[in-house]
Amino acid sequence: MDWLHDYDKELRMVFQDCSSVISGFPDSLRIQGLSYLEQFNVFSTGSHKNYISYLLPFWLRDGYGLTEAEARGLSAGNIFCMLYFFIQDDLMDSDNSASRMLPLANLLYVEFLNRYRPLFPPESLFWLCFNRYILEWAESVAGEAHGDYFWNDRLKISHKASPLKLTSTAILLHTGNASLIPEAEDVLHTVLLTLQMLDDFEDWEQDLAEGSYNCLLSQAGHLTGIDQAALTKAQVKDYIFTKGGLAAYAGAASDHHRKLEDCRLNAPHLVAFHQFMVKNLQHMAAAVEAEKQLLQGGGLSYWLSKHMNL
Repeated sequence: MDWLHDYDKELRMVFQDCSSVISGFPDSLRIQGLSYLEQFNVFSTGSHKNYISYLLPFWLRDGYGLTEAEARGLSAGNIFCMLYFFIQDDLMDSDNSASRMLPLANLLYVEFLNRYRPLFPPESLFWLCFNRYILEWAESVAGEAHGDYFWNDRLKISHKASPLKLTSTAILLHTGNASLIPEAEDVLHTVLLTLQMLDDFEDWEQDLAEGSYNCLLSQAGHLTGIDQAALTKAQVKDYIFTKGGLAAYAGAASDHHRKLEDCRLNAPHLVAFHQFMVKNLQHMAAAVEAEKQLLQGGGLSYWLSKHMNL
């Protein structure tokens, strides 16, 4: 069972579909839209990979009886949704020059809705969930800078990606499994939290330099008694490489995986994706600890000079 390559053929079709739709945008937005899509195309070298957005409909397809066409349609909808919200993130994180993406964002948002509206009438529970997920997203991103969510309220970290839950909710409603919606939401909260933790480990130096919120930096600050805003690069490296901070961080992700072992949601590929992320963190933490042990006697000064350089 391969959570990624089992769906190569389907994903190529989805990205071709998205490219075809964007090619129909007005001339002034077509090139901009195709270029932005390419930045996230899973088959393009150097692109940003957002696997769960592309693949979640396929991971749920077999367990809940979706047709291939339905899964591809929802996957394309997710890509349009993802691009829309990434533009919102860019606008919040950058100067006014990013505002030139707003016209494109609105066209992408319409295409996202076009994939979902035919499935559900206005009175459907889906649209109530839609409103709730967008509200969760808005509250989460608005309060992230001062909320210290990793330490105080980890659910709000998952809420940064709440619109993704539209996929599982749509599939479960469409296939007569509405009773599983709360379970699916809980599973996705767990997966999205670990995904953010992995991203934050990879981005901690950039986030530290830019003053952006980061789960690893939050943990480092609390466990060293240093406010995150006051942390230096050397202090974070000391926490990661000499105080076992990465092992503790990976341990938290391992705890998340245990929550998924008894879930009722029929989505083994989603669980496998989460395990893949947890193992990545565990392997990196183990590599740090193994190198420390290897260099303990007489080589510790070399190890410190290698890892603690600024």
